[in-house]
Amino acid sequence: MNVRKIEEDIQGASNVLVLAPLTPDGNRAHMELVASMRPENLSLATVTYTQPPGQWLGDWQRSVGAAPQEVRFIHASGMAQSETYDEQTPDYVTTEVVDPTDPMEIIVPLSSRLKEWTDGETQPVVSVQTLTVLLEYVDFDTAFRYLHILTHRIQAAGAVGYFQMDPDIHDPETTNTLKTLFDVVVEVSDSGADWTTTPAYTPKTETTETDETEDDTERPEQPSNGPLSSIRTILSGLFDRKEPELEEEEEPTIETTTGEQEEQTEVTQPPVGNLADEEMLTDEERIRSLLIQYGGRMKQADITTETSWSKSTVSRKLSKMEDNDEITRVQIGRGNLVFLNGSEPEASKSPFEA
Repeated sequence: MNVRKIEEDIQGASNVLVLAPLTPDGNRAHMELVASMRPENLSLATVTYTQPPGQWLGDWQRSVGAAPQEVRFIHASGMAQSETYDEQTPDYVTTEVVDPTDPMEIIVPLSSRLKEWTDGETQPVVSVQTLTVLLEYVDFDTAFRYLHILTHRIQAAGAVGYFQMDPDIHDPETTNTLKTLFDVVVEVSDSGADWTTTPAYTPKTETTETDETEDDTERPEQPSNGPLSSIRTILSGLFDRKEPELEEEEEPTIETTTGEQEEQTEVTQPPVGNLADEEMLTDEERIRSLLIQYGGRMKQADITTETSWSKSTVSRKLSKMEDNDEITRVQIGRGNLVFLNGSEPEASKSPFEA
């Protein structure tokens, strides 16, 4: 495998989908691709599902050799936090164990670390192994929404993300729909010897000059029904809401050159981070994100301030989450403290609870 050739093909990409089998050869190919950015210059955030951090580091050293300058593990395991992970890893490695059924527990610490690394001297990189296991824990629509947010945050932070997925386990429709989230797709053979790269998604700015008739001919190609139709509805809604803003900005520049119009079109696009958070998260997911960000507990009044919702709206949404056993509210004085399940203090539990 010519790593240098692959590196040239993916240069400038923010998010790369690595279609590689869940085998030692496939895992090694994924690591070699991540290491092509030169480990000594990397700050690496790694999301693992099946491999514990110690085993992952061992495979990295056998496949690549040099260790990244800093490594942050987010181990999406059903097991409770264990000190053995820290004992089996070097001092420059930190590990956080999260619930694999709640992708927001992955996104929040990843976003925090990317923010810390933004102004650093190293290149921030995110490695996710693998999307195949993620889709065993959550339904496709949920996974798509969270991946949409994560890929946009990686792009906004100037980082590079590598996401491994076994294409043989998923149907073509699932694979093709996920491809829309990425800039480049790298396909690895079963033996890991053959690599190919293809562009995964054409940016919106490249299609703004097409005629309306061309847009009309492209849209019917996408099936209107099927298990992934809700995802296409979300995506089409996002793009449809952006087009009126572009038209309003282009009206006063009709007499200018085409080049000038293109420059104004790029400037008026909304920030990717805001688009991802506001359009893709449900209200309940936004509250969960805030609670995770603040260590699993917040004052109800602070949630009202952070969300800019009315007190009655926040109370109503929290009541719904409480009914679904997602949170616990404890009255302190004239206000309430809100806890994610599992973060509430012992004193708030029933004395009859085992």
